[in-house]
Amino acid sequence: MKRVISLLLILSLVFLITGCENFGLNDEKGFGKLVVSKALLEDGTEVREGTVKAAGKEAGFGEELVLASGVYDVVVTDNSGNVARLKGIIIKVAETTILDNVKLAKPLYNALRFTFDPATFGGNTVANPEQINEVYLKGEVNSADWDRLEVMSRNEDGTWSVIIPAVMDESLEFGFVYWLDTDGDGVSDDPADESGYWAGGNPATGGNYTVEKAKADGIVEDVVGMKLIFDPETFGGNTVENPGQINEVYVKGSITSDDWSRLDALTRNEDGTWSVIVPAVDDYTLEFGFVYWLDTDGDGVSDEPADEWGHWAGGNPATGSNYTVEAAILDGVILLDF
Repeated sequence: MKRVISLLLILSLVFLITGCENFGLNDEKGFGKLVVSKALLEDGTEVREGTVKAAGKEAGFGEELVLASGVYDVVVTDNSGNVARLKGIIIKVAETTILDNVKLAKPLYNALRFTFDPATFGGNTVANPEQINEVYLKGEVNSADWDRLEVMSRNEDGTWSVIIPAVMDESLEFGFVYWLDTDGDGVSDDPADESGYWAGGNPATGGNYTVEKAKADGIVEDVVGMKLIFDPETFGGNTVENPGQINEVYVKGSITSDDWSRLDALTRNEDGTWSVIVPAVDDYTLEFGFVYWLDTDGDGVSDEPADEWGHWAGGNPATGSNYTVEAAILDGVILLDF
């Protein structure tokens, strides 16, 4: 009898837990469900495999996405990258919202990602790629007179990359210029000039790479990006007293890495602002800020603060916390059209 009673108690507990999960979650706490059953391509082809994202949550086609009641922006993608961005989807308490025949379209690319692999690029490979300290994109792709240097960021695999606005003319040329740090002190010393080493050779032609050829070789790819702007004179209440002394700026946050470990370098603009393009995100609640160092003695080397953390600029003056993507778009700190 005791075993029977114990078993009944266990079964009752299981029922209570699952009941709270399946019913209380949706009814008492104000949750509902979203299901995308299928989608359609522009030519009418049905798609039954893909991903549905809303409020930082994710589910596959035909799966239930549990959300608190409210209004959501929903992003639907298939396995080929076709996308639909749905605004104002209403989730009601204890109800399932079913989206059928969602119309997908090819993504509207607005940017180009350039990747420099010092171990393989263009026949002008680097003997000691780990010594590379700074790399810049240079060419017609970002300035007609080749005078703009776009700062590139180091990736975990040893490559360097940068994203710039898309160009219509794919015959435009470009290359990469870099400097080495041969003694490991963090300061570029080879070559000891402002010209750097040039890596621009297309081994097939002997000339510089064009965008068209670089796309074919996997050096350039189309991406959807968003542009972040750091204005040291006005940003977020954490303004810089001597903005002319800023020597390097990076964006850091959950918009580029879940653990905030990645630093993407910004490039200085003629108006004194700094900017960078990063891949666009679907979750507008993600946070970010900027970290920067000063060159107080004018020797071109960052010296303040004298540590690896830098000065933090992340404050949203309206909230006192870091900027979210949503708030930054409203304040013009992030541009989706550029």
